Amino acid sequence: MQGRCWQLLISALISFGILVLALINHHKIIEAFGILKQARPMWLIVALIITILGYIISSQVFRIVLRSLGYRLGALRLWATTLVAIVISQSVPAGGLGSYAFLVGKFNRHGVPSGQAALIASLEALSYVTAMLMIFSFSLLYLTTHRIVTGESSYLAALVAVLVIGGAVFVLSRSVPTLTGWLLSIKNALARVFRSSWGDEWVHRVVGELARGRSLVAGRRRDVALLIGIQLTALSFHSLAMLVVLYSLGVSVSFLIVLTAFGIALITSTFNVLPGGGGTVEVALVAVLVKLGTGEAALPAAIIFRLLNFWLFAPVAAVCYHWLMHETPTLVVPTAITDLSTNTE
Repeated sequence: MQGRCWQLLISALISFGILVLALINHHKIIEAFGILKQARPMWLIVALIITILGYIISSQVFRIVLRSLGYRLGALRLWATTLVAIVISQSVPAGGLGSYAFLVGKFNRHGVPSGQAALIASLEALSYVTAMLMIFSFSLLYLTTHRIVTGESSYLAALVAVLVIGGAVFVLSRSVPTLTGWLLSIKNALARVFRSSWGDEWVHRVVGELARGRSLVAGRRRDVALLIGIQLTALSFHSLAMLVVLYSLGVSVSFLIVLTAFGIALITSTFNVLPGGGGTVEVALVAVLVKLGTGEAALPAAIIFRLLNFWLFAPVAAVCYHWLMHETPTLVVPTAITDLSTNTE
């Protein structure tokens, strides 16, 4: 009963948060709908379809990892799960942590053990971040070869991303005794500050699950490469949707230009702490597109793209979240476990 109350509370908070976010940014949404009149409708429909396909491609990350662990979930549930995770990650500060917690809780409800659920969420995050950095590297290379200055913000974003990812890799690659010692020291320090007495069991449990997940990831190099390829494809589809939006406004540019702008916008969003990106994604898109010669159409194109890529899906994600958290869990475990998962729990 208590768990049910918590689910209802979290569901209400997330739904309320998305609603508040839409209200705060209502002027952007109204502006985007106004600009829609300037665009050719058929191209916008194509852009929306491409965006939906991008989310479907992203959901294949979960499908592949689940099947390798011996589980199967329906395509609609996987698409809804992917959409909710992405919207959560973009809607609130530290959204990546919220998305991770949502994914672990979601797969737990379907009978996936905590260690394996954490592995699924970790592989999704690892593959996405790697794909994002690869596209950003291409963006910098493209801008450099065309002798275009990217500005200090892009390099600051790159530095923050590298430091965060590098720090995470450094911490997660430490030995079990080292990690246990660090966590125990942090736990003891916090216990002294709050004048409480906390046991050590949860520290050993967390480190144990991390060690199991790390060993599984280490044995899945081909899987990780495949997942990165899927994430690159999904991000490329979103870039393609941006290209089609520009076409709808009568602007003809190359896919490489749009991919370059999208890569800069992606990395800029990594250190943004404002809900919904706070406009930084749109600003980055406009800045790069203008420098690459798209002209005045860059601003309406960026606003329309964000409407099709995020704002239209925010209420859909809220509905999907409520459905996923209140549906009767269904999980089909096939008799054959594929690939490298025979050593899983």
